[in-house]
Amino acid sequence: MKTQGAVAAGHKETARAAQNVLEAGGTAFDAIIAAMWTACVVEPVLASLGGGGFLMARPAGQTPRLYDFFVETPLAKRPGESLEFESCIARFAGGVTQEFHGGYGAVATPGMVAGLFAVHNDLGQLPMADLAQSAQNLARDGVVVDDFQNYVMNIVTPLLGFCDETRAIYGAPDASQQAGDGTDAGFEVIKTGEVHRQPHLAASIEELAKNGAASFYHGDIAHALIAACRESGGYITADDLAKYRVLVRDPLLVSGRNGRFVLNPPPASGGVLAGFGLKLARELDLGVFGDARHLDALSEILKTTSVVRGEYGAAPSILGDEFCEGYRNLIGDRPLTQNGTTHISVVDQFGNLASATLSNGSTSGRMIPGTGVLLNNMLGEADLSPEGFHNWPCGVRMTSMMTPALYLGHDGMAVALGSGGSNRIRSTMMQVLLNLDVFGMSLEDAIAAPRMHFDDGLLSIEPGFDLAILDQLNLNEQQRWQESDMFFGGVHAAALNAGSHKLVASGDARRNGHHFIVQ
Repeated sequence: MKTQGAVAAGHKETARAAQNVLEAGGTAFDAIIAAMWTACVVEPVLASLGGGGFLMARPAGQTPRLYDFFVETPLAKRPGESLEFESCIARFAGGVTQEFHGGYGAVATPGMVAGLFAVHNDLGQLPMADLAQSAQNLARDGVVVDDFQNYVMNIVTPLLGFCDETRAIYGAPDASQQAGDGTDAGFEVIKTGEVHRQPHLAASIEELAKNGAASFYHGDIAHALIAACRESGGYITADDLAKYRVLVRDPLLVSGRNGRFVLNPPPASGGVLAGFGLKLARELDLGVFGDARHLDALSEILKTTSVVRGEYGAAPSILGDEFCEGYRNLIGDRPLTQNGTTHISVVDQFGNLASATLSNGSTSGRMIPGTGVLLNNMLGEADLSPEGFHNWPCGVRMTSMMTPALYLGHDGMAVALGSGGSNRIRSTMMQVLLNLDVFGMSLEDAIAAPRMHFDDGLLSIEPGFDLAILDQLNLNEQQRWQESDMFFGGVHAAALNAGSHKLVASGDARRNGHHFIVQ
């Protein structure tokens, strides 16, 4: 007997995998596990069995819990000159570039596989082999590359062309045989409309589904990763894999005006920073969405959150009432002046809520040999290495801006939501949550509404706000975008109203959102 539910995700096949499980009678947790497996196949730059993530779960009738299966720094270091750690330049739309680092020396200890099995052990009902079947089939038989995935792959072309193995799997047919040298010269990723097959990954998924996480952390897959790192300049050892553990944490709870926000706790930073902005907003006059009061207050909240992040990081103390009040007074009622990641959300008829955000960094350009598993490059991400590359403390869970969240409205509406978007996640999540809690928008409207983001002295503004009002306000240095873009995140959300039992879902068009309702 099927389970009624709703799902939203960043790829049609990811969402469909969850839909199929609900139709087979699985719960929201079974469905999101299937979607997570599938995302690692059909969204390969954004999610991977070689990466990590977080899952916020609210089993029906129970308190929420956060599963932390993000990557961890290695337990020991090795001399820098022995590392494979290469600079690669990613190219975004409009000619914007960003430096990333690839190679085995950029790989942190992966947590994704451990997370899948930890969630299944605690909350799953259907057999893991059944939940992994869609992913296995898509990896073996292939998935048609869509425009969005081709766009994402093109951003990190130098990393996908880093070595022969990645070139063979992610390259266009005429590019797959060229030798990798850490550059994108002459290399093109697989094109839109082509069928992307990953037979080695299909075999790995089959093995893992049959034999469990031990295959990844102790078995043949582990041995292949350990040998590759030892021989080719990586950190990961047998101890790193054997000692990795999924951590279950109590989430951050922040009260809103008409509901409660359930956010990712430290050491992740996104939930704390989003919570700080939400607490600032709670007692402020936010006006009407899009009016002068709203735009002025929102821009100052975003600016203040950015300043606090720079000065205090994401220390939980910034959520203290006295601390927030001090910054709220700086915004107050002062006169108006004239002035990369993927997400899955699933809910079901029983009231189970599941929200998972996954990341592989920008990929390391290296794979676990012979497995089809693309490895993360979290040790080569500047945002995650504020003290400089290779200066991280050993054996600690890395921080992240990822913020899988729940919104529990006083009216009985329960929403599972989250976003991709690197350091824009904090501002994206804060604004969508305010749209729900303060402005009373529908789920679809809350996600579709235009957004802003403040960083490095620049206020980025999506189209959709009243230009006449923007011209009147001195909203810091502005960059007015001409069209909506994945820069501003991509919130995929699913909701259940406890009173009416109405199911709703919405996928964000900025990041290829898709959704299904199972009735």
